[in-house]
Amino acid sequence: MYAYIDETGNTGKNIFDEDQPLFLTAALISKVNFDLLERETFFRISSRFGAKALHANELGEAAVEAYAPDMLRILKKHDCRFFISRAEKRYLAVTKLVDTLFDCFENKAVPWHTYNFRPLRLLMVFKIAHILTVESAKKFWGALMEKDKTRAYVLFLEALSDIRENVSILPDVRSRELITDAIEWASKNPEGIYLHVNSKSTRAGHLPNMAVFPNLLEGIEQRSRLWKRPVIEVVHDRQSEFQKVMTEWHALYANAAPGVITWTLGEKHTLRRLNGSKFRISASSDSPGIQVADTTLWLFKRILANKPIGQNSAALMEYVFRRGFQNDLSFDAVGAWLQRYFHELDSQPLSEESIARGREFQRIAEQRRQEEMAAYATDKLRALASLGGSREA
Repeated sequence: MYAYIDETGNTGKNIFDEDQPLFLTAALISKVNFDLLERETFFRISSRFGAKALHANELGEAAVEAYAPDMLRILKKHDCRFFISRAEKRYLAVTKLVDTLFDCFENKAVPWHTYNFRPLRLLMVFKIAHILTVESAKKFWGALMEKDKTRAYVLFLEALSDIRENVSILPDVRSRELITDAIEWASKNPEGIYLHVNSKSTRAGHLPNMAVFPNLLEGIEQRSRLWKRPVIEVVHDRQSEFQKVMTEWHALYANAAPGVITWTLGEKHTLRRLNGSKFRISASSDSPGIQVADTTLWLFKRILANKPIGQNSAALMEYVFRRGFQNDLSFDAVGAWLQRYFHELDSQPLSEESIARGREFQRIAEQRRQEEMAAYATDKLRALASLGGSREA
């Protein structure tokens, strides 16, 4: 099988562009080499509009409505499927902040379960979002993108100081304690927080283009498993800024270990995706598959913006939605998941035994937290003493 990918909403490092708050990705998935089989057909269709390729944004609403029936007919002929991803850039920024500040393996003041239990980690995302100003978010994001290490940590600490001032807004005492403890420890021990990287490609990994890339590969992998067909080739629209990183990441996932990893709460993950496949960057004008993804994204964006689309375009998108997976990284989608999770949790009364186990877990977690903070402080003092001694010598 083959996959053809396009994206829209790329604003580079400026993820706070108010005009483009979303980053959207679409993948056309086909059992056949769509580019090879449909090249001539797509050229004939685009020629009707005096164009070399079907670029929805350039051709406009009337043209899309005119060629939508032809595109739908071709998709049905090949039984094509889709993967569509919507990522809210502000949500991604807050999750990155939570990952940076609350990773308990780095920030010793954070209890183990606060970060490693997915529902609690996601709940923290909403707590931080509630007290995070745009200015503070920009400082933190600037720290991630900063080339100079010293400047990166200065921005990071400024962001933490700003956040600390707003902690009192939170209504529950425990959240105020958790966040305050995490900020105070990181402020006193910034060297313990992994923040700055020298590699440009690693810094690019924080951006929406790469943040959604693993989910995109997973969406294609899911279809591969359902069809029981190996992925032969993945074709991505040309993105000069990210094509090197995407190629590297594809190789990492394609050649990862095949085993299943079980995380907390029984979450199961497989790192290997699209094993044996090739990854190719192509201009959209050379790829009918990417042109389909382009049109899909253009219409999807109009739907999200509550803009009208024609009847033919609506029929095309109905096919896309019925025959595709969707992935939504946004406050609305994740908030809905959290509400369902805690509703189900609250609907089942806890036994005395479960409550006792929970309290024991909390006791052990707090003991471990105190021990690790003490151990880190001791090691830091020894390192400083050793450094002072070497200077005197």
